[in-house]
Amino acid sequence: MRRVIFLLLLFSLTFACSNSSSGYKITGKIGSDAMNGQTVYITEYFSFMRRESPMDSAVVQDSKFQMKGQIDYPFYAVLTGKDRNVLMGFFVENANISMSIDPTGPMADEYQVSGSKLNELYGSYTRGLKPVIQKFKEFNQYAQSKVAGGLTEELNAELTQKQEELKGEFMKYSTSFVEKNPGTILTATVLLDLISSGEPDAETVTKHYEKLHDKVKQSETGKSIADALERLKTPPLAEGQQFRDLTMTTPDDKQVSISDYAGKGKYVLLDFWASWCAPCRMENPNVVKLYKKYKNKGFEIVGISLDEKKDAWAKGISDDGITWVQMSDLKGWNSQAALKYKIQGIPFTVLLDGEGKIIGMNLRGGKLEEKLAELFKDANK
Repeated sequence: MRRVIFLLLLFSLTFACSNSSSGYKITGKIGSDAMNGQTVYITEYFSFMRRESPMDSAVVQDSKFQMKGQIDYPFYAVLTGKDRNVLMGFFVENANISMSIDPTGPMADEYQVSGSKLNELYGSYTRGLKPVIQKFKEFNQYAQSKVAGGLTEELNAELTQKQEELKGEFMKYSTSFVEKNPGTILTATVLLDLISSGEPDAETVTKHYEKLHDKVKQSETGKSIADALERLKTPPLAEGQQFRDLTMTTPDDKQVSISDYAGKGKYVLLDFWASWCAPCRMENPNVVKLYKKYKNKGFEIVGISLDEKKDAWAKGISDDGITWVQMSDLKGWNSQAALKYKIQGIPFTVLLDGEGKIIGMNLRGGKLEEKLAELFKDANK
């Protein structure tokens, strides 16, 4: 299933906003006394995904909190509570920003921000996207209920078609926004999400990237766009190509690379998945069965996750009985894996021969079983 988790975090909030130039002052009001005495944190989005330290924090007292500081340039951030629980997302800039939060309410309706021009523009964007986001939510509920009964080829085709229609609505609206509002960090954030959704070509991205302000290009968002642009210029995957190496982190925080396994004489399956992906979880029992059958005959698997939450990733590994090596940068659809391998949807697989060359792509279910049976036919005798 394609990328929706980051969309729901980034676009499902409601904002309204004005500007100031003498540092930021963030005043928050929480519509519940349940968080009194707890600490809330503000973390730049990319830093949050890397599990780095917050940039600011405050203790909630009488259902209120306040933070003050100075930043060089605006950026997208998340406000979190206990255990990194995301309360909301917004743009931090040097302005008097007020926010109202109901941690018990639905995310799309119970958060408001006022006090900055950037968030005002963000508010107009998210309000326009709200009908599309609602359709995505309804689609996810429908897909999960249907997949629970088993994923057939007909159902997969139906879900894929509907997903493409919704994605087209999102692409049309967001592309129009980028074209009408060039240059800002908000525009760059939307553009990066468009890239992650897999649609814009290198020419389109270059056109919008060149219109970004210099400071935006120097931001993490801008640098991510520049990196993605380079990858957009690389040729698509094809059989006969050598694998594209990645170095990421295992669930126990060790560094591992695809090259630690590929090109060393074994057949290697690169298995791209995520714990939140229902079709991936449906496929995992089949992959577990095949791994047990062929692991001692020259077959290895490298699992590459597009998860964002380490705990959910680790639980998925445990629940599904996965014993092969796992790696992730916990960046979801902004993962180096998704961009480097041009992944449009998961589950997705790349099968490598003993020299590390691609001999199959997107094999799963019966097709993967047939391919491995063919490769190991002599070993099966």
